[in-house]
Amino acid sequence: MPATARVVRQPWELEKSARGAAEHPVMMSALGCGLALSAMYAADDPDSVRELLVWSGWPVQFLTYAMKGISILIIGLIIFYLASMIRIVNPRATGRRNAAGLVIGAIAAIGVMNLDPAHVEAGFQYAGLDGPGDLLILAQEQSVQLANVDWGSVVMVSSSAK
Repeated sequence: MPATARVVRQPWELEKSARGAAEHPVMMSALGCGLALSAMYAADDPDSVRELLVWSGWPVQFLTYAMKGISILIIGLIIFYLASMIRIVNPRATGRRNAAGLVIGAIAAIGVMNLDPAHVEAGFQYAGLDGPGDLLILAQEQSVQLANVDWGSVVMVSSSAK
């Protein structure tokens, strides 16, 4: 085949249909909301974050490093959201819908953090939790339950069901 007839595409030169299939703005908005909520919670109440780190088993002599690391991550997250906003307005950028989802999620997180504390407590009570510390306990319980699953039998059962 002559060189003029060949079509050479680079990985970043995707067609519109392939690009659109890879975008998940709803999932990205949930991710953006979660990241922004955790960053704002850490910035708003560093003492409770320090207590959660100690409670979860973080060595006490490394708490200052952990808190400085969290501060660096918050600064990096702010830069990440600013880059996502630039990506939204750039007409040639790929993943504009994903970036919009991240920014919309961050805006939703800002709205949630500005709620009246009585509304937040009512939301925790509705979910059956006493506070943000219960979320950590719930996550640890779920990870223990996942660790106790015999994945070999799960695969055997699902393959025998077919």
